[in-house]
Amino acid sequence: MKQILIIAAAVMLLASCSRHGRYESNGDVVRYTYWTFSFGYMSDTLPDADPATFQSVNEWLGHDASRVFFKEKLVPGADPATLKANDYPLYRDKNDYYYKATPMRVADVATFKVLKRIEDSFWAKDSQHAYFDTTRIEGVDLPTFKVKSQLHAVDKNHVYYLGQLLPQADPATYDADWKGFYSRDKSHIWFLGELVEDADYETFTVDNDNEAHDKNGKFHGPIRVN
Repeated sequence: MKQILIIAAAVMLLASCSRHGRYESNGDVVRYTYWTFSFGYMSDTLPDADPATFQSVNEWLGHDASRVFFKEKLVPGADPATLKANDYPLYRDKNDYYYKATPMRVADVATFKVLKRIEDSFWAKDSQHAYFDTTRIEGVDLPTFKVKSQLHAVDKNHVYYLGQLLPQADPATYDADWKGFYSRDKSHIWFLGELVEDADYETFTVDNDNEAHDKNGKFHGPIRVN
């Protein structure tokens, strides 16, 4: 019975500890208060926030008459009058989209759409570019651009890892989810976007998420260890 009560109390504690926090004002300053497992409740003062005009949009986004804040951080250039929250941590105004406290520099706000969301990260595109979080991917062939996995996307010409061009990768034969954290195309092998340079392709065998071997020895990640 005692063990059941302890488990129930732990579940209630976890449920009460929001992933985010809350905005609070005492009339002089605005603070963002949040829970940490290491230090309990923490509170940060919002830089230059005006308590008289401050409003919270939700538990992670707020604004006063002239400034926008993501949690406790000032968002440069954001327009409070046209602010609109999307799913965490994405929001927009009339001019741009924002990822956490960073402007994304979206080329065409009207056509921007999220293609795949992975926890706090996402792949997206508009009429001119593709995006991974705040990385704008230049030179993408948009009609053939598609997300292969949470880490990878391709178009007819290239493979992209976390928004960065993956050199030498062949999009036609690229296997993003080959085995563990390893990926491959018809002639190369990568580990989390890093080329495994001295692998023997024909005998390379993945043992688990982080380890592999070929006829010449073992690998930990992209590095040969013997």
